[in-house]
Amino acid sequence: MKRKILNIILSFFMVMLCCTLIARGAASLTVAKVKTEGLNRGSLVEEFDGEGSIKAKDKIYQSLPEGQKLVDILAEPGSAVHAGEGLLQFDLGYLEEKLNAQAQEIEKLRYRMEQQRLSGIPQARTPATAQAALSVDEAAKALDEAQYNYQMAQNQYDETAARIPSGSEEEDVALNEELQRLEAEIDNAYASFTAAQRAYQTAEGTYQIAQQDEANTQANEAAAGEISQMAQNEMQVELTALQNEMDKTVRLKEANGVVTAQADGLFESAGAAEGSITAGTEQITLVVGNVEACGFIPDNKIGTVAAGDEIQVTVQGETKAQTLEIERIGQDEEGRYVWYAPLGGNAYRVGTGVAYRYSRKSENSYETLLPLTALRESGGSSYVLTAEMKPGILGESYTAVKVNVTVLEKDDYSVAVETNLSKDAKIITESSKYVKEGDRVRLSE
Repeated sequence: MKRKILNIILSFFMVMLCCTLIARGAASLTVAKVKTEGLNRGSLVEEFDGEGSIKAKDKIYQSLPEGQKLVDILAEPGSAVHAGEGLLQFDLGYLEEKLNAQAQEIEKLRYRMEQQRLSGIPQARTPATAQAALSVDEAAKALDEAQYNYQMAQNQYDETAARIPSGSEEEDVALNEELQRLEAEIDNAYASFTAAQRAYQTAEGTYQIAQQDEANTQANEAAAGEISQMAQNEMQVELTALQNEMDKTVRLKEANGVVTAQADGLFESAGAAEGSITAGTEQITLVVGNVEACGFIPDNKIGTVAAGDEIQVTVQGETKAQTLEIERIGQDEEGRYVWYAPLGGNAYRVGTGVAYRYSRKSENSYETLLPLTALRESGGSSYVLTAEMKPGILGESYTAVKVNVTVLEKDDYSVAVETNLSKDAKIITESSKYVKEGDRVRLSE
């Protein structure tokens, strides 16, 4: 009987052991496996990668002549050239035609200038006041003569009227008849005098009108002369411009149609394609002085990069990175923020791609740094989960415990916090499955 009871008890413990092992095995399959780290001391690091290219820091531009046919580009884009070295070749036959056309335009313009000069010279004419002045003179003479005749008639009448009657009836009758005749002459002379006065006044009025007409004519002639002179001056400016263009064409012809570099540098572009006719707006671009590397700054890192920072740059085709110092921050044509750093020498080809890595430690040092993957947020507060040993049905096991933290600063990999965690706390940074507060966890070995 005792043996039977002993077997039953032994069987019970064997079943319990098996159940415990099965339960533990099942738990190991369902409980999340986590990685943990402790608190660290140090500084945050701002670090990111990007791409860019080599650009010209300083450039000079040479304008191409208008209306010339480009037949050959003598230098390869990106190649080093020296001052006086040929860059472009223009068609000599086309150049000769252009030169003849320019000479014809200049000759035609000179004829037009001479015509304009002659048109500005006042034509020979008789002043408008000439005839009116003669009329005034004639009217003045007629008035003087009429006034004289009137005065003489008046004097003769007065002399005759002053005679003393003789007492003879016959003589008295003759005297009266004489006085009547003289009185009639006075009336006629006065009428002539009055008519002469009116004629003189009319001649004077006509003369004044003629004077105004003459003044107007002279003013119009002066204005026409000024307009003609201004037109000539304008044509002279046009002639000078045409002559300058022709001088350029002559110099290009003397150079056998070859355009040369004005300075040492890198030939960036010709501004025109082979076979094209230039419009006069195209420009040769030469890179002079040093070139510089530049790279696009990610939008979320714009405030991070500053002039004076160091940056690691690897030029396309090279294996070793160069440490450059950022000279300035700017924006490109599309408004994107870009850093610029000078490169030594000018052997690099403009447009060559670069890759860069930016890394800068923060000035502050923190006592408590955590991996950024450990930080969690909920309801506007930040916290972490730690793995702490807790008792359970199956014995002690690690359980996720929530601990609130205050975020001070963070970078792409770490976060500085204020917390009451101990130095040996096991802070969960990664897990095989989602873990929340109170969940059992297993530590990765």
